[in-house]
Amino acid sequence: MILSHARLTFPAAHHDTGRQMLQGLAAHTRTEPGCLLYLVSENLEVPGQFFITEQWESMTDMQTHLALPGVGQAVAAVQGMGVNDLSITAWEAGAATQIM
Repeated sequence: MILSHARLTFPAAHHDTGRQMLQGLAAHTRTEPGCLLYLVSENLEVPGQFFITEQWESMTDMQTHLALPGVGQAVAAVQGMGVNDLSITAWEAGAATQIM
């Protein structure tokens, strides 16, 4: 299983547009093969900052997602809105352990 975490911050003029774009991207991504989780969260302490938490069955599934034209278009769109801190980190995870 692959876990990933992304962070990006929209300039004030694009908070709402960015939120709507991420909602649409999330809805589409959740239908892709291998996607187990795609969750967009908004930082309540930093206006316009969003986090994306993803779980994929395999790195191949995640790489297939990242290679889709819509993902490239979304990256170009956020950069066009002035986002300059986009970062994505992925980890290969072992077996899950229920802790609570």
